[in-house]
Amino acid sequence: MSKLLENKVFISTRPAGQSAELESLLSEESATLISMPTIEIRPLPLDEFAWLQLKNIDSFNWIVFTSPNGLKFFFARLFDLQNNYGLPEHLKIAVVGKKTAAHLECYGTSAEFINLGNTAEDFSADFINRVNVGERVLFPIGNLARSVIEDKISKKAICTRVLFYETVIPDAIKDDALQLILNDQYDMIILTSPSGCSNLLQLVSEKMDTTKLRLVCIGQTTSAEVIRSGIEPLITAGMANSQGISSAIINYFQKKQLITN
Repeated sequence: MSKLLENKVFISTRPAGQSAELESLLSEESATLISMPTIEIRPLPLDEFAWLQLKNIDSFNWIVFTSPNGLKFFFARLFDLQNNYGLPEHLKIAVVGKKTAAHLECYGTSAEFINLGNTAEDFSADFINRVNVGERVLFPIGNLARSVIEDKISKKAICTRVLFYETVIPDAIKDDALQLILNDQYDMIILTSPSGCSNLLQLVSEKMDTTKLRLVCIGQTTSAEVIRSGIEPLITAGMANSQGISSAIINYFQKKQLITN
């Protein structure tokens, strides 16, 4: 008996090395996932201000990680500074999502607060009730990070953002995957960030009608960027993770199959 997604081709725009879980989930339905990263995550050199925040890490009450990337590059720099991953005992950690929380185990620590929502707005609405007036909150982030959380929390606490990484378009794009898009030989393209969307459009906008792109978005923030670009996404996943994307795709084709039959 054939699987629901047999012979279907999906293209992931996630950074290199971050599509394994999604590939496994889709392959269970006999789909093919091709990786074509449209973003690359690179560490940023820290300036004097950033190093000062690290050296005075004990002056903060909270540290907020909004993604595994911020967590990864923060701890790398912390190790450079003190030759270990240890944090002050009083410093509490807040994270967006279970996936980010799980990464903390690698550094011998855990989160005090985990928000399971899909957006910065969800996190902010909950986290502001956990912060006391006048507390200091550190945000290790990337160059494209929105300020939604900080704007909300700064009404109550002192927020400090430090850039630890940057998101850029890769120097080289997989040409075979790009040709599949230009030749309309794919089923859906998976987007997991607004920057992934903008970089994809930069690659194809002069070569095709972008309104005809068949796009799957990881959540509302990415979906909003797609819509701003004049494209209606086929799917917006309810859960902002690989399982959410896979489930949304399967649900889409199940409904389509019912209509066809």
